[in-house]
Amino acid sequence: MKKNSLSTYLLTLLLLLDLTSAFALTSITAGDMEITSNLMTFHNQVYVARGGLKAIQKDSVLTADRGIYDRDLEIVKAIDNVKVVQPGSVLTSDYLEAYVKEDRILARGNPRLVRIVERESNDESGEASVKKTRVILTCNEVEGFNRENRFLAKGNVHVIEVPYREGETEEEALENEASPILDIKCESLELFSEEDKAIARNNVEIITETLRATGDKTIYLDRENRMIIVGHAHAFQTSTEKGSNAEQVSELYANKIIYYPEEDRTIAVGDVHATVYPASGGKSKKDKDKDKKKKKKKKKKEEKSEVAESGSTIEEIPEGLPAGDYTQIPAEGSVIEATIDEEP
Repeated sequence: MKKNSLSTYLLTLLLLLDLTSAFALTSITAGDMEITSNLMTFHNQVYVARGGLKAIQKDSVLTADRGIYDRDLEIVKAIDNVKVVQPGSVLTSDYLEAYVKEDRILARGNPRLVRIVERESNDESGEASVKKTRVILTCNEVEGFNRENRFLAKGNVHVIEVPYREGETEEEALENEASPILDIKCESLELFSEEDKAIARNNVEIITETLRATGDKTIYLDRENRMIIVGHAHAFQTSTEKGSNAEQVSELYANKIIYYPEEDRTIAVGDVHATVYPASGGKSKKDKDKDKKKKKKKKKKEEKSEVAESGSTIEEIPEGLPAGDYTQIPAEGSVIEATIDEEP
C-alpha cells in the first residue's frame, strides 16, 4: 500500500471513530431508572443499546444482550437473555418490556420466575427452625407490578416447589425439580410477595406426595401453611390408618377443601361427600413393595373366584389415585359417605 493511501485510510478510520463516539452514550436516566450500555446510539428520541443492556431501578436489576429505550413513551424493551434480579427472586425470559412511569414489567418468550421461600416450622421436639425451598414458575407471560409487589402469570401456568440446596449444579437442580414436593397447574396465578399469598384460577390442579386435588380457584396462604380450594373442589388424599401402617385413600367432593401441607391434614366444608378406599394387608408401603408381584397374582385369582361364586361385580378403582396397592371393594355396601356442613 502506498504512503498516501495508508494516510488516507488512517484518517478515514479516525473520523469514523470520532463520529461513532459522538453518537454513543454509556449511561442515561429514565425516571428513577439508570440505563447503561457499552454502545448506545440515539435517534428521534429512541436510544438503541447494542453492546449489552443494564437497567437499575431501586432494588431491581435488569440485564439483556440488547435493548431499546423510547424516551417519548418511556418504555424500555430488553431483548435476548433477559434477566431481572430482585430480592428473593429471579425472572428470566427472551423479551421484556419495562414501563418506567408505571413501574411495571411484561415478560414474554419462555418466562421463568424463581423465588427462594423461607418458612418457620417446629420439629418433633418443638424447637423452631427455618426451612428454605425453591419455587419455580413457568407460563406464557408474566406481568410484574413493582409498586404492589405483585406478579401475574398467564397461560399454561406451572409451579413446582423443591427443597432448597445451596450451591447445587444445573444437573443437580434438574434432578431436584423432577421430584417436587408441590406441583400446581392452572390458567392464571397471582403472587403477592409481601403477603406471601398466591391465587390460582381456572382448571387448578394440585399434586403433593399424598394429595391430588382440583378446583376452580385455590388460595395459597404461605405464612399460615394453608391452601383453600373452592369451586367444584375434588381431592384424593392418602393417609395411614390409626394403629397400623396400612394406607388408605379418601376421595372428597365439597364446596371448599382446606389443606395444610406441613401437617398433611385436610378439612372439607359444605355438602361433603367422601369415599374411602382402604389399602390391602395392613402393611407399610415398604413391605408391600417387596411382595407386590405375589399380591397381584393372588388378587386376580380372588377377583375371578368372587365373581364366579356371587355373580356380583367389583367396583373399579378410579383413575388418578396416588401410588399404592389398593383392595377393590364390592359394589354394594362399600361406599362410605359423610356430609359436613360446617368447619370443625
